[in-house]
Formats: sequence, structure tokens, C-alpha cells
Amino acid sequence: MRKLDVVGTVMEAYRGAYSHFLDLVKLVWLPVVIYIVANIAQQEFLQRRLEELQQQEQGSLINVTEAFSLPIVLLMLVGLFTWPMIAVAWHRFVLLGDRGSGAVNFHFGRREAVFLLASIFLVLLALPAFLVAMVSGALADPVSGDTALSFGLAILALVLAIAAVYYSVRLTLLLPAVAIGEPLNARAILDITKGNFWRLLGMIILNMLFIMVIAIALNVVGALVSFIPGGIVVAIGLQALGMTVFQITSVAILSIAYRDLSGMNEGAGMSGAGDIYDR
Repeated sequence: MRKLDVVGTVMEAYRGAYSHFLDLVKLVWLPVVIYIVANIAQQEFLQRRLEELQQQEQGSLINVTEAFSLPIVLLMLVGLFTWPMIAVAWHRFVLLGDRGSGAVNFHFGRREAVFLLASIFLVLLALPAFLVAMVSGALADPVSGDTALSFGLAILALVLAIAAVYYSVRLTLLLPAVAIGEPLNARAILDITKGNFWRLLGMIILNMLFIMVIAIALNVVGALVSFIPGGIVVAIGLQALGMTVFQITSVAILSIAYRDLSGMNEGAGMSGAGDIYDR
């Protein structure tokens, strides 16, 4: 049974991000630009929509579903379909050394579709816990509801939520696997991640902590430069930079973890030609 090196994996991801930042961005520059613009626009639209709803419904709770107007939904769909293009290309770069076949790699094919299905599958793991929690909340009224049943369902929802976290963490390595053409096989991923749940969770948390530090630093700089003429452009650029770093490292840690736990290219480094990503 292989054991994941948590710190080593995250450090390699960040060294590789530094060494190959321009290579990775150039590889799928068009989907990256579209994805970042769509996400920034989505945030702006959503913030304005929430402000409008707060003014319209002062003193009452906002119905979250009302915040999702047509432009926001369309921008979410843009992000949903461009992200697989980006992630698949980056996973293949890290694991196979695949640098694409042209100047503009804008392609949504079978691999990207399977990657999207795998992503949806991971999200749906939390659905049972969410549904049970909703029923529990509906029954929580001490006057008209069944409080004993509500409490029992709340416990069940907690158990299901813990199970969802456990399996979603282990099954995240489905993403790099399908990106390089492996079948959508949850059992195979569970086999290679056996005994590594806490290591995988620690890897994800450590990456998030690094990203938080980077995001805070970029936000502080962005806030300072936004007061000077043209500074807002720099602030948006820093926001885009932060999003790109987060995307690259999030993909890279999964690729490196998959490589090490599956034994892929064992002894030869990434893509069988030395540590291509780490240098």
C-alpha cells in the first residue's frame, strides 16, 4: 500500500506552478480567459443582484433562488463547460507531458465530457445528506412537526455528510484518471487511495491554506493600487492571477497524488522522462 507524501505533493505542485505557469496558461489560454472573465462577471452580477434584492426585501430573508438571474445562470454554464477543457489539458500536461497540438486548444470532446460527468458525480455524493437534512428541517417545527423523527433524520444527515466527505475526498483522483483516458472506475480509485484519506484531506487543506495566504496578499495589493489611476485594471488582473494559481495548483496536486498512489511512471518521474512538472 502506497502512502501519499502530503507536504512533498503540495510543494511539488507549487514548484511546478512557478516553473510552468506560462506553459500551462499558453496551453489553454482561450478557455482560461473565457473561464476567468465569466467567473469575475458572474461575481459582479451576483453581488449587484443580491444588493437589489436586499433593497427590495428590507427586513425579510432573501430567497436565494431569486438571485440567479438569466445572465448569472448563463455565465455559470460557460464556466461549467470551459473548466473541463482547462483541467483535462493541465492533468495531461502534468502526467503525460502533453503540450497540445496547436496554438489554440479549445476542444470539448469525449475526455472533457467524461471529466464533467466525474465532477458531477463527486458533487452528487452530497445529495443524500442534503435531502435528508431538508426533510429534517421541515419536521423541526415543535408545534406541527415530529421532533423525534426530525432529530433522527438530523443524525442520519450527519452520517451521510461524513460518508460523502470521506468518499468524495478519496474519489477526487477520478479526475486526473479520466483526464488521461482511464475509464470512469470508482472501485479502482478506492483501491489506490485505501489508507490515504487523511493524507488526501491534509493535502487539500494545506493547498487551501496556501491559496488563502496568496489571495489575501493579492487582495491587499489590489485594494491599494485601486486608488491610483488605472489601478482597477491592475486589481482585476491580480484577481485573475489568483484564480489561475488556484486552478493550476488544485489540478496539479490531484495529478501528482494520482501519479504517486497509482505507481504511474514509477521510478521515472512524470511522463516517464524525469520530473517534467517539477523543473
